[in-house]
Amino acid sequence: MAKIRYNNIIDTVDSVLSVSKKKGIIHLHAEDQSLNGQHLTLHGQKVLHFGTCGYLGLEHHPQVKRCAIDAIERYGTQFPMSRTYISNPLYRELESLIKQLYNAPVVISKNCTLSHLTVIPSIIRQSDLVILDHQVHASVQEAVKKLLSQGVTVEMVRHNNLEMLEDRIKKQRGKFERIWYMADSVYSMYGDFAPIKDLIALAEKYEQLYLYVDDAHGMSWAGKNGTGYAMSQMPDGLYRKMILTANLGKAFGACGGLSLFPNEEWYNRVNNFGGPLTFSVQIEPATLGAAIASAKIHLSDEIYTYQQELQRKIAYFNHLLKQTDLPLVHESESPIFYIGTGTMEMGNHLVQALLQDGVYVNLATFPAVPAKNIGVRITISLTNSDEDIEELVRKLQHHFHLALTATNQTQENIRKAFKMTPLAQPLAPAAIQKAVASGIQLQCYTSITQVEPGQWDEYLGHRGMFDWEGMRFLEDSFSSNPEKENNWDFRYYTVQDPTGKVVLMTFAAIALLKEDMFSQASISKALEREREANPYYLTTTGIVLGSLFTEGNHLYLDRNSPYWKEALKALLSELSKEQEANQASSILLRDLDDHDPELDEFMVEQDFVKMHLPESCVVENLSWTDEEGFRKTLSKKGRENFVQKIKRNEHFFDVQIKDRLEAEELQHAMALFRNVKNNNFAINNFLFPEKMFQLLNESKAWEFVVLYIKEEYSINRKPVAVAFCHRNAANVYSFMLIGMDYEYLMTYGVYRQTLYQVIMRANALQCTQVNMGISATIEKKKVGATPYPKVGYYQSKDNFALEMMGATFAVEKE
Repeated sequence: MAKIRYNNIIDTVDSVLSVSKKKGIIHLHAEDQSLNGQHLTLHGQKVLHFGTCGYLGLEHHPQVKRCAIDAIERYGTQFPMSRTYISNPLYRELESLIKQLYNAPVVISKNCTLSHLTVIPSIIRQSDLVILDHQVHASVQEAVKKLLSQGVTVEMVRHNNLEMLEDRIKKQRGKFERIWYMADSVYSMYGDFAPIKDLIALAEKYEQLYLYVDDAHGMSWAGKNGTGYAMSQMPDGLYRKMILTANLGKAFGACGGLSLFPNEEWYNRVNNFGGPLTFSVQIEPATLGAAIASAKIHLSDEIYTYQQELQRKIAYFNHLLKQTDLPLVHESESPIFYIGTGTMEMGNHLVQALLQDGVYVNLATFPAVPAKNIGVRITISLTNSDEDIEELVRKLQHHFHLALTATNQTQENIRKAFKMTPLAQPLAPAAIQKAVASGIQLQCYTSITQVEPGQWDEYLGHRGMFDWEGMRFLEDSFSSNPEKENNWDFRYYTVQDPTGKVVLMTFAAIALLKEDMFSQASISKALEREREANPYYLTTTGIVLGSLFTEGNHLYLDRNSPYWKEALKALLSELSKEQEANQASSILLRDLDDHDPELDEFMVEQDFVKMHLPESCVVENLSWTDEEGFRKTLSKKGRENFVQKIKRNEHFFDVQIKDRLEAEELQHAMALFRNVKNNNFAINNFLFPEKMFQLLNESKAWEFVVLYIKEEYSINRKPVAVAFCHRNAANVYSFMLIGMDYEYLMTYGVYRQTLYQVIMRANALQCTQVNMGISATIEKKKVGATPYPKVGYYQSKDNFALEMMGATFAVEKE
């Protein structure tokens, strides 16, 4: 299988967060000498604090602090032993108090993440199925990933979609002993709730369904004795088929994770040997002391006073928000609120402006939310006064509208991104006003025949097979085919500055694509097994800069022009319109050069996330005239490879260059290509249509480098390899496709020999360079190709497919 460079999600997230860090709105340090929960000092300025998860302010309760101090005085700063041997004396008292609160067996961990890592692998068996809610907390998903390597089947359903959940239960209940649905009780971004009562009803309907619920954000401010939102929906106590995780941090005022069980069997299994719980450090005495004090508050009527006052503040905030036109994504009784901004650029701008004006709120960004659903998360706590809340709403409304104008965003676009009801009188789109004011002009065409050939080839077409004639070939090839995946719509864009100079030129294809196109090969293999019965499983309409056939940089952008950002914004705006018109789920700007921090920051602020793509390989030195000259262009390892793996096998082959293949030969060449396609999941596309190969065979721009095994070495008279090669108007040679007979691959070194013969042919034609494609980089480097790192900028309306693949498939080493 051809090896490629896969994207690492950590790199993608880093590129997104680096922009916000640079603007001074994340990874900050509070500068206060003491804290009270109402204010923070950031960048030397005192600001109102609307980002805490300490919703009741119990971390500042005098009794909680006194008990923490007393615990240190009595027991020191730590108790450095595994709990398997001996627990700190304070554990027994805390466990007793928690049991009084919940009337259920409890295992206490250092934090909720450790709780999940302890419980989930201990309880779930290979005979079980796990179904994740799309928005369940990342800490739950990380714990579930451990199950994948143990052979446990994991699926994902859309957020709070009980119809989808029930459908999966019906289809899978005959295959598994238990089906575990995992969800948050209160979701940390939008502040919405899981339908706990409906889930219990579903679990009663299907005996195999069990529930695993994380109530980290529901603790203390809701429920009897502050036992949380989930427990508030279970008046008879913890449901018999539910494991509940709760939090001693956040609103509880201390730190730690609680795992509550409906039976002693599960409790004993986890408590006796709970994986990392067994060898992890214990909770510090100070924290245990604080948790004990908080638990006693929860067992008193004092907790209800706090709950009622917080609900009054929440209601007041909701009341004030209704008097504005701010796009509140979900009206909630929880202390978590989410104001949509749509773009990262506006989100950064708004949070930065509020911070400078004395208000701190959280920026919510990818991957916690989809790239088109960036927004501001606001939390309300008891430490916020009514006057603070009024000031927040006033400044939020003011800076929100300034941010709309400054970033060319509109209420209409934001509400559309979040599927919200439009405003009765939407604001005029600022982006259009700015584009007109700047004087740049964008032209969009639906066929290459509408574009002047000389201009196209001058700016873009000279780079590869996508010259003017090449684009006409693609339009003809990918139209009027019986398979919907092989009918593409093309768009051509030109942006000119006020003087008429071209600043930007590109093209895009609107096509059906596989969501796993650039995923790990092992993921694509698993999905292809599903597609044997359901061919269009996890496929979607997408917009791709360039096409699914071409490779290379498809974007001409004059970075010396003062209008380049305006031009690129105009293009992105047009692509967004096409996305809506064609109901496309995603936009991908692919094969752009890596190591461009200015472009990275610009694209992140336009709601695109950076992803690493396979390197593009190019042979640029074709100035040699013979074999010895070619060898001198190679590295030392390349020369060794040439002698041992290529030259040594050259005598086996009869190499022919053909302008056209006979009908039978073409069918054989197509079969060889299907061999490669079916053996290579590194880049997972649909199979190209037969019509394309027929047109390719008739085109003067295409030729075939055909390799046969000589008669004296084989009775097979058919080709063992066919290279499909294109020569454009600028004399650039492109090695586009290959078909191979795998029976001869290893014995005769068919692939390496084909690479060499393609380069020899390009040299014979006196071509300026050879575009060698985007896979098998190691082999191509050995024959003199230079790999150029490439990136894409990706935007999706919904990251469900991306997260589903990441959470439910085990990645195997190739």
